[in-house]
Amino acid sequence: MDNNAQIYQIQDGYAIWNEDHTNQRADGSITLIKSQWKVIVDTGLPKDKDIILKGIEEQGLTGNDIDFIVCTHGDADHTSNNNLFPHAKLIVGFDIYEGDIASFFSHELQIDTNITIMGMTGHDDRSIGVIVRTVKGIIAITGDLFEYEKDYMDIANWIAFSKNPEEQIQNRAKVWEIADYIIPGHGPMYKVDKLIHLKEVEEKALKHILTLNNVYGDTTTAEEFD
Repeated sequence: MDNNAQIYQIQDGYAIWNEDHTNQRADGSITLIKSQWKVIVDTGLPKDKDIILKGIEEQGLTGNDIDFIVCTHGDADHTSNNNLFPHAKLIVGFDIYEGDIASFFSHELQIDTNITIMGMTGHDDRSIGVIVRTVKGIIAITGDLFEYEKDYMDIANWIAFSKNPEEQIQNRAKVWEIADYIIPGHGPMYKVDKLIHLKEVEEKALKHILTLNNVYGDTTTAEEFD
């Protein structure tokens, strides 16, 4: 019997700016992991309820069968259907809730032999992600640490949502080395191109940006990262 985890991407996330970049049409990726435990990673927007229920039903499951919900961060498009899974333990940030009882972890939490939760901060200071061992290799479910495939080609696109770009670059590089595949926060799964030296590419790009602005009004000068 294969003891590796199986992954099913219930929804490919997306993020599409309007023409003048004043607003964005966006929804998060939603992923089911079947291992020793059944895990949902991120639960999308309220409109995604039926998509989620249909997706898990296709895998022979109901909401009552899910053991863990992992929310990679607290944005609405990653957290809005947690109530579909009433018996699941809830992991958000570095908190673990079972009912109304909270416990806590730092850095890493191993759920089973195939699934490890790890800090992936930068987008915000409580972002987490999931490292999964599968027959295809290591798959990293990253939330908005990675927005979509090849987002390194214009780092301003993910810096627009980053509370700490320098920390995010460090953690992106770490995950890039670990993973064979990435499920980003707003796109389909893709294979990691190991020929790309991500940290080098992004640190070089960062030096050419004089001022870093995110959508939340934070402004940082690039000199602060030297």
